[in-house]
Amino acid sequence: MKMTIGEKIALLRKEKNITQTELAEYLFLTPQTVSRWEVGSGAPEITLLPKIATFFDVSIDDLFGLTSLERAEDLVSKYSVLRDDHSFQEAMEYIDSQLQTIDAVLKNGTGDPAELERSRDQLEAEKTHMWIQQGREAFQRAFAIADRFVQKTEGNPEHPWYLRMRLQRDQLCNNIGRGRETLEERKKDFIEHPDEISLLRYLSMLDNRQEYEAILSTGEAGNPAREIVFPPSEENLFIWWQLIHAAAETGETDFIEQHLPPVLELCDKENELNLLMCLLDVYEGEKLAAIKRRLRSLLPEVSLNKYFEEKIKERIGE
Repeated sequence: MKMTIGEKIALLRKEKNITQTELAEYLFLTPQTVSRWEVGSGAPEITLLPKIATFFDVSIDDLFGLTSLERAEDLVSKYSVLRDDHSFQEAMEYIDSQLQTIDAVLKNGTGDPAELERSRDQLEAEKTHMWIQQGREAFQRAFAIADRFVQKTEGNPEHPWYLRMRLQRDQLCNNIGRGRETLEERKKDFIEHPDEISLLRYLSMLDNRQEYEAILSTGEAGNPAREIVFPPSEENLFIWWQLIHAAAETGETDFIEQHLPPVLELCDKENELNLLMCLLDVYEGEKLAAIKRRLRSLLPEVSLNKYFEEKIKERIGE
């Protein structure tokens, strides 16, 4: 059971062999006042707390009997309310410091290992909760920016970021729990205004929700999207990227082998590399070896972020 501040003062006083009179003299109070605190008939004024903590050489948290785990919980709760960067950093730094302390104590062989592991589990759970909250907050902030941009550029499809920001906004809707309703909006938009942009936004939402069979169905006879999808062209190349990716995710090798060659003829080398990367988990044996050889030949000819280049090299065994 958590101690009252009076009980904590009594404990500290006895641990340090200090009388009620000595503490009272330090605070310019009567011994009876200290006695009332200790039996629960009163509590120190808030202005006295720093002086009491200094007198006993403890933190104010210790004075209130707050354990390190309770302190972590309070800081996490504080961030949950304030949702600001300072509160996030304060809580994460405190949790990390406590985890480091546990590691040091375990390494030294002191303390109860089982109790320390339980404390570690709780701290790591709090840390996970913090990251989840931070992720949600980041998604909400990003969505607000993308939403403002979409409103600002409505009716201006020539803007260089017109489509990209709309695709990002749609993805963020999925991240903040509005994926299903946004998918229905994109489907409705395409049905009412069938063009390459509305189709691409619809397919991208299907991809975000991993509804790959629905993506592939857009190329089937009788689907209103078929006229936009066929034949492959530079204008609908991004749509074909979605189709090939969906085929790779579902293992539809017949679809890939039928449609990939004419699509690749339209690609520059960077787009070809991106498409071929989708196929690494689809094929085995000589087909996979041929894809890797082509990727190795493409790598020196495209300009890539160093990090992505290294990741590609790891995948193709270079």
